[in-house]
Amino acid sequence: MSAASFAPRSPSLSPADLNAFRARFLRAASGAAIVLLASLTLAHPVHADRLQVFSVRGVEDVNQGEQLADDISRLPGIHRARFEKVRAELTVTLANGVGDSVVLEALAQAGCQGSIGPGKGAYRAVPEYPPGADVKLLTTDGSAVGPLDKLRVSGKYTVFDVFAIWCGPCHLVDARLRELCATRRDLAVRRLNVVDFDSPLAVQLGYRLTALPHLIVYTPAGKRIEFEGYDPEALDAALAKK
Repeated sequence: MSAASFAPRSPSLSPADLNAFRARFLRAASGAAIVLLASLTLAHPVHADRLQVFSVRGVEDVNQGEQLADDISRLPGIHRARFEKVRAELTVTLANGVGDSVVLEALAQAGCQGSIGPGKGAYRAVPEYPPGADVKLLTTDGSAVGPLDKLRVSGKYTVFDVFAIWCGPCHLVDARLRELCATRRDLAVRRLNVVDFDSPLAVQLGYRLTALPHLIVYTPAGKRIEFEGYDPEALDAALAKK
């Protein structure tokens, strides 16, 4: 064979050698991919959203609180906002780089005061009852109070006002009772803050408690009348029964 017609012979690889070569190649490629991904991550780090709790002061009721949450969730950079009614707190998911001031400014514009962190939320204070009114707050934390008939006032109409501070219609009942106490001396009001529907007081009241406000009226003769919701006519009728 002349030098001009010379061609090198291709090496012959066995199947085992070929498989070993493929394995080394894949390991090298995988290692290079990992190094490349790590370098890209260091150059362009990924930041997660952050969760922040805001205490809200001056909110009227749960309806306003939930509306605040809905409005704030629509702001740029806010992914989610949820209102916790018992503690009057907002739990907000903010995008990376979005400051707490976005939420605090939105609360201020709504007439509320916001602060960072839990445990400082409060609803708007309700007016006091008129001087001389026979009014007592029997529980503030939803604790059970025992049989109500043992707590009624002899010789008076006794209204057990079962409410929650976050309940808007409860404020309407409270306003009506303040008006009645200003003119009637045969009326005693006993207020019970149930807090929520799973509290010990709620358990004590049982199946009858399905909504708020919940009113239980005892006449001077001891007759019990019970109803739910803001219903001034039903309240007046109960306070006229013997």
